[in-house]
Amino acid sequence: MQNCPRKNFLLKWGAVALGALIALFALGAPVLAAAIKAASATYVVVVDAGHGGADAGVTGVRTSVKESELNLKVARLLGEYLEGGGIRVVYTRTADGMHSHKNSGGNKKRGDMFYRGDVINKSAPDAVISIHMNFYTASSRRGAQAFFDRHSERGREFAEIVQELLNRDVNSELGGREYAALSAEKYLLSCSPYPAVIAECGFLSNPLDEAALSDPDFQARLAYTLFQATVIFLNSSRAG
Repeated sequence: MQNCPRKNFLLKWGAVALGALIALFALGAPVLAAAIKAASATYVVVVDAGHGGADAGVTGVRTSVKESELNLKVARLLGEYLEGGGIRVVYTRTADGMHSHKNSGGNKKRGDMFYRGDVINKSAPDAVISIHMNFYTASSRRGAQAFFDRHSERGREFAEIVQELLNRDVNSELGGREYAALSAEKYLLSCSPYPAVIAECGFLSNPLDEAALSDPDFQARLAYTLFQATVIFLNSSRAG
């Protein structure tokens, strides 16, 4: 990750429209749901909880908490917020396990990724957001960061919105620094034409991040931040 100047992507929009949207967030998901329905918007979002089953991902440096468990908790909360906002949610997994695929060639992890790609393409979503936890050799590294496929302009736009809100609501407290959204070569980002973002929500290699990410209250706050970013992206896409 790089320590880059804030891009202030949100400032590209009209101040009045953005102010009205933020006011809706302050009133909560039910009011936001009414606003979306009033605009006759029908959205589909794929929520992907990274890893699962035998593929647990990284583990916490102090508690050995599994990334796959934390990913699923945040993904479920995010899905609940989205559904409360009138958005149809499709999950790639809702339990701790892996899926098989006929084209896996006997590789379980590849099969699970191909399955997730099929879910995305069959759903034809307006957005895809994949939840992960990070790990780094330097235990001082903290904070949340968004990644996108470099060939997807809409994916980049989505990631910049996600990053802007993560900087505002998460990194300002956890890391004391701001990140920029970065491109990454990941199957889940490139397996479909739909705008996709990987949200690395914090570092399990950092004891303070690990403690925060294991806290149910922080998980809910993190999920709500991702919910806000997703709805802002969806509405900006529809307006465009």
